Order: sequence, then C-alpha cells, then structure tokens
Amino acid sequence: MRPVARNIPGEKPESHLMAWVGDPNKRRGDYAVFPTITPKKGKEKSSDPKDWTTQTPEQAAAKGELIKVNTKRKAERLAAGSWKKGQDKKDAMKEYRAQKKKK
Repeated sequence: MRPVARNIPGEKPESHLMAWVGDPNKRRGDYAVFPTITPKKGKEKSSDPKDWTTQTPEQAAAKGELIKVNTKRKAERLAAGSWKKGQDKKDAMKEYRAQKKKK
C-alpha cells in the first residue's frame, strides 16, 4: 500500500502496524483490519518517525485503508501480518502462533 516505511533506529521499518476491530466475544460478525500508523499529510514519502501519526478505524476507512472481514480469526491473522509476502509473512505468522499459545 505504501511506498515508504517509518524507520525508527534499532527497530524493523514498519509501514502499517495493523490492528483489528470487532466483537472479541464472537467468532463471526463484522470485523475490520486497518493500519494504525500513517504518514502525515504532505509527508507521504518520509521515513522519519516524526512525520508519521496514529489513525483510528474511521480515519482509515476515509482513506480507503479499512479491510472488512467476517471472522475474528481472519481479522487477527491479517492484523498479525498474513498479508505480507515471503519471509516477512513466515516470521509474522510464527509470532502470531506463539502469541496464541501464550493465551
């Protein structure tokens, strides 16, 4: 979705930091996944953390960045990184499974 990532020294560059919303007590229903960080207006090509801000689901929807899904599991997996490619996806899903085991 985005051509650049927020680059915080000592951390892996990130362009989305996804989260999900919906009823955590139901398996099926209306769920959505969205990026919780976004570049500030006019700073879309900057990787400087100062040029990035947080966003709400409503703001993400207005920008066309809200992904609607119908199951809690799909929302959790998307937010954890199932949308990534290659090794990044493998790493994200490994971390997701480890987190699920801790619960």
